[in-house]
Amino acid sequence: MGLGRTTAILCFCAFFMLIEGLDLAAMPLAVPRVSAQWGLAASDFAVSLSAVVLGIGIAAVTLAPLGERFGRRRMIFWSGLFTAMVTIATATASSIEAFILWRLLTGLGLGSCLPNVTASVAHIAPPRLRARILAIVNTAIPVGSVLAGFIAAPLARIGNWHALFLSAGLLTLLVAVGLGFLLPDGPNAPAAAVDAEEPGGASSPIFELFRNAYRLNTVLLLGLATTNTFLIYMMINWLPTLLPRGGISVDAAARLSSFFQFGGIVGGFAFAYMMDRGRAIAAFAIGYTLAAAGLTGLAFLPNDGALWIVLLLATGMGISGAHVAITIFGMGFYPQHLLSSFVGLSIAVTRAGAISGPLAGGWLIRNSSGIGTFMLAAVGPTLLCGGWILLLARIGGKSSRYRPVATLPEHGGRPAG
Repeated sequence: MGLGRTTAILCFCAFFMLIEGLDLAAMPLAVPRVSAQWGLAASDFAVSLSAVVLGIGIAAVTLAPLGERFGRRRMIFWSGLFTAMVTIATATASSIEAFILWRLLTGLGLGSCLPNVTASVAHIAPPRLRARILAIVNTAIPVGSVLAGFIAAPLARIGNWHALFLSAGLLTLLVAVGLGFLLPDGPNAPAAAVDAEEPGGASSPIFELFRNAYRLNTVLLLGLATTNTFLIYMMINWLPTLLPRGGISVDAAARLSSFFQFGGIVGGFAFAYMMDRGRAIAAFAIGYTLAAAGLTGLAFLPNDGALWIVLLLATGMGISGAHVAITIFGMGFYPQHLLSSFVGLSIAVTRAGAISGPLAGGWLIRNSSGIGTFMLAAVGPTLLCGGWILLLARIGGKSSRYRPVATLPEHGGRPAG
């Protein structure tokens, strides 16, 4: 495959991740507008916010693995088309129940795509650039959320909250068609030839993740990823609703909340830079310390535009930046033939955090005033993430199984098609 086609595929994969960020931000940004229009409390939409991540979790372990049987190109193309259709249909919702249904279906589409997109990137990217390319592609998710925060108000002026879903759906359609044309379509490797570097390669990859060689690292990585996912979904889903309690408008809150995700973009590249230099544990420790400090400052310091921007940036660098880095870090613990399974399992298991995060945030919104209680409540899971990192430093980080993603063999697994 030529350099031009490889570059185009990687760009479209990054664009798909960007749209996921835009899509995931669409519902949180729509909630203040829909709740005001329908005369409902914002907390009534908590299940609607969690439905998409439930769908992602279900599809990640039930539908996404079909890409190994039928080809990743076909799986990405058809599930991308499905995601586009149901996202556009969300604009027709006229009740909370309809939002729950459409967002659940959106999650099923996204969950079918994401592990296959990530696995395709890991397979296609040149080995010496693989970690940085994975960081760029994963960072596209918070880029999409940042973009959503800035375009929400103009879109709402054109087509009210409906325009948020229409634009996300149309962009998904565009990128799905693009990847359908660009991705190679080849037969899957036979199971016996999956990976020569590990015995038992023909056994179920999901079960292999819990073999003696990988069990402890898998549990620790899933614990870290789930706790961090709880945090990021609690924050991104409720910041647009929470920040107006500090005395700013809904439109200003949408723009201000985007700085949390912008911090994730900066943090993601900072994590990748330090991981390339063998300082992954230090990167996570610094990130979570920044996040805890930022959350504490938001809880106690009065509304000051510039100060809140700095605090949201610091919080996002730690929490959202880690969200970008955890998958890349975790891939370094496994051989090539287990990468897709690790990504899929991680997406599925972390849905527990993605579902409970918005629900916990809704409970805090409903039972507190101001923003202090919400921010202080988020400090606890942040410190727990630091605890998972300390355990990985003592146990997982010293494992001889760990290696930087860039050292994984370029063609050790199944073809991208």
